[in-house]
Amino acid sequence: MKEVTLKPGETKAYFTFSFTNTSPDEVIVTAVRTSCGCTTAKVPRLPWRLPGGTNASFDVVVDVAGKSGVVTKTVTTETSAGYRYLTTRVTVPATGVGAMAADERTRNIQVALADRQAVLKGECAVCHVTPGVGKQGQELYDAVCGVCHEAEHRASMVPNLRAMNKPFRAEDWRQIIREGRKDSLMPAFAVEHAGVLTDAQIESLVTYLTGPFKSGGPAVSQRAPVPARASPAPPPPVVTPGRPTR
Repeated sequence: MKEVTLKPGETKAYFTFSFTNTSPDEVIVTAVRTSCGCTTAKVPRLPWRLPGGTNASFDVVVDVAGKSGVVTKTVTTETSAGYRYLTTRVTVPATGVGAMAADERTRNIQVALADRQAVLKGECAVCHVTPGVGKQGQELYDAVCGVCHEAEHRASMVPNLRAMNKPFRAEDWRQIIREGRKDSLMPAFAVEHAGVLTDAQIESLVTYLTGPFKSGGPAVSQRAPVPARASPAPPPPVVTPGRPTR
C-alpha cells in the first residue's frame, strides 16, 4: 500500500511501484488491472518480459476530481508467477476540489435522518449507487461504503469501521448491510428492502469485511484459485512489489 495526502486544489495523485524478479527465470507480466476508470497504470506494452534479476517499476495515477475524504483504489498485476495486489490511498483535503459545502452536508444528513433510503435515490445515487454497479468485494466497498465510512469529514454518527469497539461476525455484517440500522444514516442495501445490492454483492462485502478488511491485508482475488501441482516442484519465480522475496 502507498498513501499520499494532496494539497488543496490538487486533483491527481501519483504513485510508483518498484519490484524485483528475484529468481533466475523470466517472469512475464500478462495483465495490469485497476479497480475503476479513474485509476491508470502506466506499464510497457504487454506482455512485459522481465529476465531474472530485473529491477523495474511502473507508475499509477489516481484522478480524484470531484472527490473528498479518503479515496482507496486497487491495482491487480497478473504474471506468470501469480497475482500481486497493490493498494493506493489518497487523502483529499476538505477544502480541495469537489469538497461538499458544510450547509449542503448538513442538509443531506437531515434528509437521510428522515429517510435512510434517500441516499440511494436521486442525485445522491451518483455517489452512493452508480460507482458500485457491477462491482463486488473490496472494489464495491471502496466505491460505495468507503464514500461514507472512509471519509475524513464524515458525519459524527457514521462510524469508522476500522476502529470498531467490538468485532463483528459475518451474520452481523450481513444483517446491517441488508436491513440497515434504525435511527441511523445506514440504509438497507438489499434489493428486497428497497436497496440496490444483490445477494451476491452483499455476500462479497461480508467476505471482504470478515477477511482482508479485518486483517488489514490486500483484496482477495475474485478469480478461482489456481490448482496445486500434482507432484512436488520448486516454487515459481515471484515478482514482489517494493522488496525482494523468494
